[in-house]
Amino acid sequence: MAKELLLVRHGLTEASSFETKDLKRNLTMPGIDQLKRLSNLLKVSGQVCNHQVYSPANRCRQTADILASQIAIDKSSLVNEIYQADHRELLQVLHRFGSETNHVMMVGHNPGVSHFAAYLTGEDHLLFSPGMMVRISFYVEEWEHISKNSGVLEEILQ
Repeated sequence: MAKELLLVRHGLTEASSFETKDLKRNLTMPGIDQLKRLSNLLKVSGQVCNHQVYSPANRCRQTADILASQIAIDKSSLVNEIYQADHRELLQVLHRFGSETNHVMMVGHNPGVSHFAAYLTGEDHLLFSPGMMVRISFYVEEWEHISKNSGVLEEILQ
């Protein structure tokens, strides 16, 4: 069976400031509204997800919660390595999934998610805006077989 990755950049957030640590930044109301629309699109399309993983940053946890509110997710986990990760670190996270897992949602940050999508698909024009999601399919039996240019970009949603 093919593997599917839903790769998501967190929604629109509060501006950076000296008063708020980066990990503590929250989604804005427009960011929340956009993610609610995205989660509804996923629900209408019948999206399934075996495992959702997200960065420890507040904005990623909030994004993951909003997306999980409309679709059935079997398991959801905070993964520290996703925060400020590059494509190599994100690939290591993906390689950890067992063969019984077919649909993964990963919620992270730029530039990591943009570089990761380009690495996986060869589509190097992708630049994730806040709240953007791509659906990538892999025709492999095991997540550990995923490598550079092994994915097919199926859909871009935002």
